[in-house]
Amino acid sequence: MTPQDLHQLAETFVSLLDWPSAVVAGADEIVVCNEPWSKLTGAGPSSELESSLRGFSSIEPLIGSLRAGSPTVGSITTARTPDVASMAEMLPVEYTIRWRRLYMSPDDRALALIVLQDHSEVEHLASVISSQRLRINQLLVRQTIIEETERRRLGRALHDVVSQNLGRIRMDVKRLVAAGVDADELLATIDRVIEDTRTLAFELSPPVLEDLGVIPAVQWLAEHLNKRYRSKITVDEVDREPRLSHETRTIVFRAIRELAINAAKHAEGSEVVISCSFGDRVVSFTVSDSGPGFDVATAFGGADGVQRFGLLSVEQQIRGIGGVFELVSNVGEGTRATVTVALQPEKGGSHDEPDDRRRR
Repeated sequence: MTPQDLHQLAETFVSLLDWPSAVVAGADEIVVCNEPWSKLTGAGPSSELESSLRGFSSIEPLIGSLRAGSPTVGSITTARTPDVASMAEMLPVEYTIRWRRLYMSPDDRALALIVLQDHSEVEHLASVISSQRLRINQLLVRQTIIEETERRRLGRALHDVVSQNLGRIRMDVKRLVAAGVDADELLATIDRVIEDTRTLAFELSPPVLEDLGVIPAVQWLAEHLNKRYRSKITVDEVDREPRLSHETRTIVFRAIRELAINAAKHAEGSEVVISCSFGDRVVSFTVSDSGPGFDVATAFGGADGVQRFGLLSVEQQIRGIGGVFELVSNVGEGTRATVTVALQPEKGGSHDEPDDRRRR
């Protein structure tokens, strides 16, 4: 690569960066720099690096590292006092200076990329990202509640309309049977459709969740899944129903259902236990299995898209209601997933006491 080719490549590279950036040769000459660098330092190509950074404090480690040719990567925190007349604007601005050694140039000088990052911009960007994540989580919760409302509506329609109409058809067929018409096979088909419709209505939105609460709903879920999967799913005894808002109860049940189905599918034939424990102002639901386990990092970042999406959705929805989702698993050691959410305060303002206090 000729010096001209190298210069063009470096110039193209720094022009793509939003932060003030420059490529320097050795520890002295700025080979190329982008517009943000020129505006901030007042220096351009062929300028001396040390003099262009004269407004920054404590840059000796940077200069020393570049002159020594190592380490290949480094960063320092520094401050720069703007060169302005207004005393109100004379407060130092903190920066992080990052550098990375590239390779030797055709004239045997070490090249390094230097980037200046304004802390206030970094903090603002982090604040924006955090705000957007919170907004996304809130939208996920809202979407889940909307979905659950629609499930409930469809469930009622299946039960109130489809099942009842099938029931009336069955009565009409029975009258045909009484009149001597052979309709046993038709009756059996209608019975299967009625049973499938009832099952679908309960799966869409189990009425027990609305009528009795999350603990009875989880117990119903275990019984229902035991009929569908080979895993043995049990629910530890719980002596009280946790006080949860409608929104939290819905999200928690959906999370437990997702985790229990995952365990039943991926730990087929193993024992799956759903448990509930009370803490100080919180309640935790744990789904654990004795199955083969898996690598958690792979589940969230690997190729198993379905599993990753399900677990990620659970985590985001629980975080969206201010809860905590924990997942512990190792290959050959089973899996334990825990959802922890806040209890609703009593009307008087106090929360449920933990079990050990309540038994005193």
